[in-house]
Amino acid sequence: MAARLSSRLAARLLFALCAVLPLTLGAAPTGTVPLSAFPRERIAVETRASFRRHLFDAWRAETPQTREQGFMFVEEREVRPDQAMIFIYDPPQYVGMWMRNTLLPLDMLFVDQRGCVVTIKQNAKPGSLATIGSRVPVVLVVELKAGTVAAQGIAVGDRVLRLDAGWPADDVACAAPR
Repeated sequence: MAARLSSRLAARLLFALCAVLPLTLGAAPTGTVPLSAFPRERIAVETRASFRRHLFDAWRAETPQTREQGFMFVEEREVRPDQAMIFIYDPPQYVGMWMRNTLLPLDMLFVDQRGCVVTIKQNAKPGSLATIGSRVPVVLVVELKAGTVAAQGIAVGDRVLRLDAGWPADDVACAAPR
């Protein structure tokens, strides 16, 4: 009887471990959208200091589900330096991001309705629950592999263009930070 009870207990523990193990190893839980299913578009970041245009192939998160997921459960080796994730918000709003279930460090650009970078967070730590806020209402958040902002000289006051969407429509100069 005791042997049968301990084997049942062992079987239950093994089943429970198998159910939880994929989540602890970073595997995407049921209901997540594979990165390949996100729509794609080209974006550019125009830097004022170097007068350069840096091009990125971006996954687009524009629904509540895809905005909630973003780069969660994506491993660093799956993202090239010339790739990004963009989060689209309409109307402009204060945005708070976090790194829960995110496996790669990220740089974040918070962009206003004119396409101007208004806030930057560099090297956000994987798994962190700390809120990373936009500080002002934004319509776009761009996530890049950590180190991209420094390597490309991206700064507050630079401009983001959604090339395939023709956004923003107006050609305005972004203000330098004070």
